[in-house]
Amino acid sequence: MTLIELMIVVVIIGILSVLAVTGYRKYTFQARNSEAMNFLQAIRAAQESYYQSFGRYCGRPQGDLWPLQIAGDVKEEWGDPQPETWRHLGVKSPGWVWFQYEIRAGGPNDAPEGGVFANPPAKPWFVARAHGDFLQGDNKTSLFEITSETETVFVENENH
Repeated sequence: MTLIELMIVVVIIGILSVLAVTGYRKYTFQARNSEAMNFLQAIRAAQESYYQSFGRYCGRPQGDLWPLQIAGDVKEEWGDPQPETWRHLGVKSPGWVWFQYEIRAGGPNDAPEGGVFANPPAKPWFVARAHGDFLQGDNKTSLFEITSETETVFVENENH
């Protein structure tokens, strides 16, 4: 084997390893994102059930976060949520989560801040969000959001 052949083999192995690492990273981000999408849909279903029972959505306009921190390199334990909103709503995580979840809810006079709705809602509303930080240190977080007005999940800064 000549030196040139050996260099070609090393370059090919380097290219294949870059492709493998990129593919693995994409796969792990998709798995993390699916947690947020599925859990937000579960929150939406629980909120609609709560609305049918009580005529309002579960939560308060200021919002309730759980877990208390956004996960970094390792998942955060769901544990026993301290905010009563989470206990009243009855949604539970399977254990450890990659995201910090937030629930806000109110009535027509409790318009949420931040331009969540195009027009202030004239009826009870809710907003559920998932905040994730996959690339620590870039000062951006991923945001997944679902509201009482939409059935699809809005995504901003995906995989940040």
